Amino acid sequence: MKKTFTFFAALCAMGTVMAQTIVSTNVEKRNVLIEEFTGVNCQYCPDGHRRANAICEEYEGHAWAINIHQGGYAAMYTTQWGDGLAGQYDIDGYPCGVTNRCANMQNRGEWAATAAQIRTENSPVNVAATANIDPMTRQLVVNVEMYYTGTQTVSSNFLNVVLLQNNVMGPQSGASSWYPEMIENGQYRHMHMLRDMLTGQWGEEIATIDSGTFIQRTYTYDIPAVIGDVAIRDFNDLQVLAFVTETHKNVLTANEAAMTILPGVWLGGFEYEHSDCALEYQPYVTVSNTFDEAVTSWTFSYDGQTLTYNKSVASGSTDTIHMPLYTIAVSGDAVQSCATTKDVALTGIVKDGETLTLPASPLSISFADFNIYTAAGPFTARVGLDCYRTEAGLALVNQSTCQALWTETGNFGNDWNGMQGVHYISQLPDAGYFDIAFNPAEPGLYILRALDSYGDGWTYTNNTNVSGIWISNANGQFAAYPWGFSNGLSFSRFDIFLNVTSTGDGSHTLGIDEVMASVDFSIYPNPAADRLNINCNEAVREVSVIDVTGRTVINAGAERTVNVSGLAAGVYMVRVATGNGIGVQKFVKE
Repeated sequence: MKKTFTFFAALCAMGTVMAQTIVSTNVEKRNVLIEEFTGVNCQYCPDGHRRANAICEEYEGHAWAINIHQGGYAAMYTTQWGDGLAGQYDIDGYPCGVTNRCANMQNRGEWAATAAQIRTENSPVNVAATANIDPMTRQLVVNVEMYYTGTQTVSSNFLNVVLLQNNVMGPQSGASSWYPEMIENGQYRHMHMLRDMLTGQWGEEIATIDSGTFIQRTYTYDIPAVIGDVAIRDFNDLQVLAFVTETHKNVLTANEAAMTILPGVWLGGFEYEHSDCALEYQPYVTVSNTFDEAVTSWTFSYDGQTLTYNKSVASGSTDTIHMPLYTIAVSGDAVQSCATTKDVALTGIVKDGETLTLPASPLSISFADFNIYTAAGPFTARVGLDCYRTEAGLALVNQSTCQALWTETGNFGNDWNGMQGVHYISQLPDAGYFDIAFNPAEPGLYILRALDSYGDGWTYTNNTNVSGIWISNANGQFAAYPWGFSNGLSFSRFDIFLNVTSTGDGSHTLGIDEVMASVDFSIYPNPAADRLNINCNEAVREVSVIDVTGRTVINAGAERTVNVSGLAAGVYMVRVATGNGIGVQKFVKE
């Protein structure tokens, strides 16, 4: 990232300003900035998003939100800035946030009242900004102006300029319960997600802040094709905010930059089409045109080739162009890796009869991240499940017809310990192994398909058991997919490809291995605020409390009353061990 800036001193005597073009010189109320610390694996975080958005709608044009994916629940949307921002506060649960970086971290129920109070207060400084994006060079230029209308007790301020991204489609726990209107085609629409801070972690220091001072700053920023795991698909999804702080806390005011996308073309994404069971992958690019004229020809550098497509894309339009079809050929190797990555760059266009050469900004796409195992039957699949067995299934699918030859669902046993409908996976002590023997009738390519009706996969580990699938034949084990607590994989369907070289009898049989005994007990109150009571007819040896990441947060020994007042609000598991076995139940900490 490159940045430049200029500075204009104040003309204080007459209270007038030279050179400012967009910032107001009148005394204005403080604008609102909500910084929400959130995560995709946080069950209640969509409720935080909903509340923050409601505040922004109530004070439209005077309130904005920033979603900061930070901490253990954040997953793939973290940035280099989140931990530093969070480090100013004590965080004991998610979602949480600060309104104008107030003194203490707030829960989501406190933001509205703080925002209302802020809107009654005068700001000592006004800020305004514009932003231009040149899609041909992927350069963002931000112009910021500040004007001081009041006095302060500090000697300097800090100007912060941040880049946000909207319409990022991806996973989100709790979305269907707390913000279902943001779900589209099974994915959650993430808005105002923090992507980068153009002025660094704490902003650019402004040393002259006397009333009547005018400040101007200009920043240039090269927009990457991907930030973290998120591609910049559409420049219209980008948003720039500028805000002024007293120190690293106390946001005096904020404003959104008026965004302009200059005429040009760009690659808005590189994806692929793929049908269930198929070995064919169809890559395609999304192209956008903001020129005044239609673009009639597109030239790409793709996979070591130069490809030209004659396709008219009108001014102001977006369209797709398909790259060559990619087909996986089965090699017959004992283990064949099918993982494939392709690169593409838009290198030239023709518009209004004019040929333009473009700077290459390549995008990458990866697909077919699986192995094909070649082996002779009969086979045995050892299946290790978590405690949510009624969600699990296993099927053998003929790849050429995409039809299941057999499916096992519901035979793995019922949910344990009265936990039906509970889907918070932790280090639960009641997993077992199931062996399924099968012998396809004909040689060919098959898919052993693991199923999970809830969509969170099988995630379990203790000292003796690990969830997963292990496949063996007469020569021993040749494929292993262990899904322990630390490497848990979320899936509704997980495919393992088998290139079977033998003729069999088409049979399959299910056997059950050892399962740990469970203990019946009850807990009350639930939800609990301070103390949780254990009611068990057996002698209790140990009581522990486990959070949703599998970490033991309380070890209460043999006590039947557990002090939970120090826990953050959320969902936990209480684990009770007796001489006869172990039991687990969910409780909610208020």
